[in-house]
Amino acid sequence: MQKFILKTLLLLLPIVIIAISLEYLLQQIPNDYVYKKSYLDKHSNEIEILILGASEPYYGINPVYFFQNTFNAAHVSQTWDLDFDIFNKYQSNFDNLKIIVLPISYATLWSKLENASDSWRMKNYALYYGINTKSLKDHSELLNNTLGNNLKRLYDYYFEKKNDIYCSEFGWGTSFKAGESNDLNITGKEAASRHTHDIHSEESMKIFAENIKILNSFAEFSNRNDIKLILLTLPVYHTYRENIDKQQLNKMIETLTDFTKEHNNILYFNWFEDPDFLAADFYDADHLNNLGAEKLSKKLAQFIDSLKVFDPPN
Repeated sequence: MQKFILKTLLLLLPIVIIAISLEYLLQQIPNDYVYKKSYLDKHSNEIEILILGASEPYYGINPVYFFQNTFNAAHVSQTWDLDFDIFNKYQSNFDNLKIIVLPISYATLWSKLENASDSWRMKNYALYYGINTKSLKDHSELLNNTLGNNLKRLYDYYFEKKNDIYCSEFGWGTSFKAGESNDLNITGKEAASRHTHDIHSEESMKIFAENIKILNSFAEFSNRNDIKLILLTLPVYHTYRENIDKQQLNKMIETLTDFTKEHNNILYFNWFEDPDFLAADFYDADHLNNLGAEKLSKKLAQFIDSLKVFDPPN
């Protein structure tokens, strides 16, 4: 029996060594999470406007159109619990922070990444931000992707010199370009269906309560530090709006409207149906392309300047 165990271990040893080596090499590939953490490590004390959120602001808000030092810390599918985890890591360093932009989409209040179909993205927060997560699987690249995909990533980086950084210097997602849009009719229906929840289910109500608690935490921090908290619903194309559950949308708007009435330092900009945004501004039905991002960023920058929370430029 001992010989059998020894032989088995000897056979497994090369596989274990290869797996450890692949895991190490995969974790060395530069990506958005590594980049943004490094930026926050070095520059969090300089940031005046911090943008959080998921893919909508990641692709939709470009910091270069703001006069102040602005950074986009959003990631694809990033939910409010992860927004707060990232924010909490650096909150003692935000010496110059005056504005927090916390986007809220149709799905946000009932969403949590660890429960989503793309929960594999949780590994990015465990591995690269050092955020505690519930699953041991979150601490491995190998366990969260197919072998074929991982081997392609290794080849692309170590042989083709391609990394996994898709954001600009200040964190804006650069991939959604005008002229490369997806079908706005199809994506409108698909995204609306994907983002619609049974808001009366036990699980949804639990997540809703957790997100309101997070919102209160942001509000309390903002109030203590004389910071404006801007809640922002980004524009979507009409094919998305036409396929959503109106009860869920109304609950979101009602919740935020009531919340802002209770806090002087919180504003809610609802641009969900903004007529200024046309088909040419969208990459798909719920994401802006680079032209739409320019339009939205300039509009948001103008509103922020009107708040007069910054000293006028010299």
